[in-house]
This record gives sequence, C-alpha cells and structure tokens, in this order.
Amino acid sequence: MRVMKISSVNEGFSIIANIGVIASIVFLAVELQQNTNMMESQTRNSIVENQLSFYERGILNSEFSEVANRFRSEPNAYPAGSTEYFQYQLFVLSQLRMWENEFFQFQKGLFEADEFDARTNTWRFNIGVTSIREAWERQQDQFAPSFRTYLNEVIEEQAGPNARRILQQPIQ
Repeated sequence: MRVMKISSVNEGFSIIANIGVIASIVFLAVELQQNTNMMESQTRNSIVENQLSFYERGILNSEFSEVANRFRSEPNAYPAGSTEYFQYQLFVLSQLRMWENEFFQFQKGLFEADEFDARTNTWRFNIGVTSIREAWERQQDQFAPSFRTYLNEVIEEQAGPNARRILQQPIQ
C-alpha cells in the first residue's frame, strides 16, 4: 500500500513537472514572438531614421540642394572630378546603400511585402533619373550580386525591351 502511495505521489510530481515544462515552452514562444516584433519595429525605425537623415542633407544644405537639383535635371551639370560631381556621387551611393539595406531587410522578413513594394516604387521613380541611373551603372559592382540583379530587373521593367542593351552600353 505504501508503495502505491509513493508511486502515486511520484506520478503527481511528474505530471506537475511536465505541465511546468510545457508552460515554460509556451512562455518562451510568446517571448520570442515579442522579441521578433520588437526587432522588426526597431529595424523599420532605423531605416526611417536613415532616410530622414538622408533627406536632411538636402533640406539643411541649400548649396548641395542646388547641386542635386541641377544633376537631376541635367546629368552633365558638373564635370567629372569637380567637387560638386564628387558630392553628388557620394549622395547617390548613400541612397543606393539604403536601398540595398532595405532589400536585405525584406529578404530576412523584416518588411511586409506591401511595405517593400512601396519602397520599390520609390526606387523605380528615382532610378529613372538619368544621373542616378548612370551612377548605379558605374558603381553597381560595389553592391551584392542579389541586389544588383533585383535593381537591374526593376530598371529593365521600367525601360522596356531595349533595357538590357542600354544597361550593357558603357557610360560616356
């Protein structure tokens, strides 16, 4: 009889321990989901901060705004080697780096598809600016192959069937 009581007690402790393990697993799953949500939120916030910092360059520096505006309307506004040309190239490269980061954040699942589609629409508009597209064509080998492929597909979609031939021509 005593053995049965000990066995029953052991079974009771075992059940309680198993319930505790299951509760711990559920708690860890909830914590993991909350951490994932927080990381997604922090990533989006960081990208927005980068974009705002990027925009502030033009807002706070009217001289550079004039340079960028001129390049956007006239791709050969300043000669290669000039300070303005160098400034603008760095500006465009920083924009392209932001795009590359957004691309990889989306690949890692930190952006929803509709968020990324909206960003890609912005890329389509901006890569259509001749000076930005030419900077991309000159510098694209400095970017990850998967991002190059993606952005070149965006350019091809935008330019139509002659795009591949245009993209392969050297920049004058």
